Amino acid sequence: MSRMQEYDKFEQKKVQSVKGSFYVYLPKALCTRYEIEKSKKIFMKQLEDDSLLLKFNSQSAYPTKSFEIKLDYDIAKNHGDLKKEEYLDFLFNQYLTAYIIGYNTVIFSKETKIPMVMQNRIHKMTRKLYGMVVISETTTKIVVEEHFEEIDIRILNRQLLSKINLMINNYKELVEEFNKLDNPEELINELIKQDDQVDEHRYAVERYVHQILRHPSLGQIVSINAVECLHYSEMTRLIERIGDHIVKLANLLKIQEIVEKEFVIEHLDKMWNFYITIQDNFERTNRIKLWKLNQEIKEYAKEVKDRIYENHPDTEYLIPIRRVCNICGDIAEIRINDILSQTQIKIDK
Repeated sequence: MSRMQEYDKFEQKKVQSVKGSFYVYLPKALCTRYEIEKSKKIFMKQLEDDSLLLKFNSQSAYPTKSFEIKLDYDIAKNHGDLKKEEYLDFLFNQYLTAYIIGYNTVIFSKETKIPMVMQNRIHKMTRKLYGMVVISETTTKIVVEEHFEEIDIRILNRQLLSKINLMINNYKELVEEFNKLDNPEELINELIKQDDQVDEHRYAVERYVHQILRHPSLGQIVSINAVECLHYSEMTRLIERIGDHIVKLANLLKIQEIVEKEFVIEHLDKMWNFYITIQDNFERTNRIKLWKLNQEIKEYAKEVKDRIYENHPDTEYLIPIRRVCNICGDIAEIRINDILSQTQIKIDK
């Protein structure tokens, strides 16, 4: 598409010059919508591609959208042959999806009173969705809205990386002190609960990515482009999978005793060292260091694979440890791709 063809999609405005200053009229409908006559103020920013971003004195950088979830279950309507509990699980999955793809408001409604157990379930899930708050409740309607300032996807990833680091350290401590603990199962369960916080951060990143892809001006404000968004989304899913493997390792402690404790701790230390190298270099641009890390991980993964094939007595522990290391390698590859792609974008400019 030529530059002129691209401009054909825009409304043209005549620029007027008065005593060395230049003026252009804003669309009347826009001014009415944002009450410019009262505020007499707009906010402007020149972007790197020479476009001009205009923002108004509005609480939102993107249009407000609402999504309604009807909680009524009617056997006669045959809701996809789902039983009542399955149908309610489906509705809560819709709530999560609505959050991730960027709805600002979610309305739960029911023709009759919303049962107390359902009220509590809505509140419990809402607490897991970063920035979402129950703002009003009646017996038949619960309204949830987004209430937070602009967030930075980089900060969310830092928080996510830190949470996983904490989970790994908590798990190592459990293994090291297991025989001395009075209540090991209780501590294991507390560790498993921390994975819910990992999910919260992942959902927030996914939501942020969807918003930027739908409203590129948001990305321009925080200097994040669509390619970076996709890379962050990929890496976030991988980081979340590390949390899932830590949960698997935690559950193993409940059902299977470690035979060679020092051996397992040695491999946990190796896994942790790979992870903190990823964490330390997550926002740096040293492609060589990331590439060398990936080669080390591949060699280590081969070594552990041989141990697994030898039916080592702690094989069940080695499998998730090896998978976490491989995931660290995958994250390193995505970081290399992102660094290179951002370098190319700067060259193109």
